Amino acid sequence: MKRLKKPWRTSTTLYILLFTMVVLPILTISATILQVYKRDLLQQTTERTLQTLHAVTYSIEQEINNVVTFSAAVGMDSEVLETATLLHESTTSERQPYYIDLSKALGKYSSSMSGRVQSINFFYKGGGVYSYLKDLAIEDTNLRKMDWYKPTVTGQDHVHFLGKQVGVLYGAPESTSIVTTISPSYFQMLHDIDFIYFVFSRDHFEKILWQNPISGSSAFRIVTTGGDVIASSYNLPPKEQGIEASLMSRITSEREGNFVDTIHGQKMLVAFATVDIANWKVVYQIPYSELTANYRSIYQLVLFATFVVIVVFLIISFYLVHNLMKPIHVLVVKMSRVMDGNLNAKIEASGSAETVTLGRTFNHMMDQIKLLIKQTEQQEKAKQKAEFAAMQSQINPHFLINTLNSIKLMAIISRVDNIRNMTQALIRLVSSSFNRGGSLTPLSDEVDNLKQYIFIMETRYGNKFEVQWDVDESAKPLYILKLLLQPILENAITHGLVSKETNGTIRIVIHKKGEQLCIGIADDGIGISDEQIEKLQDPDQDYTFSGMGILNVHHRIQLHYGQQYGVTIERLEPSGTKVEITVPVIRSREEDQSGSSK
Repeated sequence: MKRLKKPWRTSTTLYILLFTMVVLPILTISATILQVYKRDLLQQTTERTLQTLHAVTYSIEQEINNVVTFSAAVGMDSEVLETATLLHESTTSERQPYYIDLSKALGKYSSSMSGRVQSINFFYKGGGVYSYLKDLAIEDTNLRKMDWYKPTVTGQDHVHFLGKQVGVLYGAPESTSIVTTISPSYFQMLHDIDFIYFVFSRDHFEKILWQNPISGSSAFRIVTTGGDVIASSYNLPPKEQGIEASLMSRITSEREGNFVDTIHGQKMLVAFATVDIANWKVVYQIPYSELTANYRSIYQLVLFATFVVIVVFLIISFYLVHNLMKPIHVLVVKMSRVMDGNLNAKIEASGSAETVTLGRTFNHMMDQIKLLIKQTEQQEKAKQKAEFAAMQSQINPHFLINTLNSIKLMAIISRVDNIRNMTQALIRLVSSSFNRGGSLTPLSDEVDNLKQYIFIMETRYGNKFEVQWDVDESAKPLYILKLLLQPILENAITHGLVSKETNGTIRIVIHKKGEQLCIGIADDGIGISDEQIEKLQDPDQDYTFSGMGILNVHHRIQLHYGQQYGVTIERLEPSGTKVEITVPVIRSREEDQSGSSK
């Protein structure tokens, strides 16, 4: 856990990021492509397999239809039935013409089946049988005892497809044949036929399987629902022609479908479909390895391409990370030297455009730091100069106050009230400005000083202006720098209202705005020009304490509280000027000391 909490090196982070964001996605994409390709390949192969299977199933159904049609045609032919009856009823010496006629009639049908008819057997009601082409190996009485006999004779004029039968022909005890039966009805004519037993070769069913494309170890089988093989592909050895019981149970449970299973130790795709007429199953088996042969080639190609791409990418990534981290390492070393106090550390910019920019930025930052240190030193000197200038105004304050008190006493003796009142206001104003206790004063005291100063100026200029006050009571306990408002008010009176022919108005608004104290002094005097505003806002403008002008106030505020505070000047319409002072909210002298130290 401690190792995880410890900051990692940037190179380690980049390597992990590259591996996570590039190598893993490449591997994931490659694996996804292979899976999608494999899925599509199997799907396409399965679809082609099912198409082939359906084609084979259709051919088998057509062949069964041919067999059934042939059986129905013979069983419904009145000429054949009449000739066969006459053959049965005639004596031995009279049968030859009927043999010939029946052979000709049946030959017409057999020629259309291309040698697939192995035997046609007429069974008579009273017993006896006539066999055309080949004789049966099963006795007449034994055949009539079989399960299919009763449905055959009861379902007259209907061909019963019995399917696979083994050893039904004489001399071929192990041969497999396809058998159908039909029982002609009595309404066609009077005949003595109980049923007709047709025997067909299964060779044509095997030819159907052989004519379809079979590759490698693929194989077709035609099987009954009991698992007996009707026909199979030529490439199947005898021991593999049968179907396992477990496989057969899956095939017989559905009409058609496909699945993958292991047969004789080999993974196979098994597809099957049902021949509805005979209820047979056509089974198509394809080795899974043959299906995925193309996939293995693509898999190896994609795997090789992925490996090459990842190796090339990692080589390039290691090279880029090394070139990127080298300048950063140099930067870390230089910054360590700066932490030790060496502000003359410089970086020789090299490498990529970004690292060159980073090096130049570092060098520029060091130059700016040294410049800011120099500016801070200059600001401290300016602050000391301003405070020194303010202190100069306090030279011999007792002498000045004593002199003013003497003038006041003389005015009282001479009963000159205006001089006495004016001197009293001046004494209070001067005493306040000379009062020790730091550079701050309560806002309420500053407001009282302003009122004394206004009294003096009203007396001097003969009540040429009126002062309107709007002071937030919650702001009066706050502290501000001494002598901030008097210079602004003096400027409004002497430059804005004295030259005005009519009486003027000065509006003083003081309120809190969040953590700022806003003081606005507006007059409706002659106003101020844009050039004068620019001059007053010029940071390079020299100032002295004498006159204690707007620029002096602005500089004092910024020296104490920073560049976000100060004085703004606005020209009013149609005439007049508004000066707004913004200072932080100071609730105690200690708070100001902590704030000014910042």
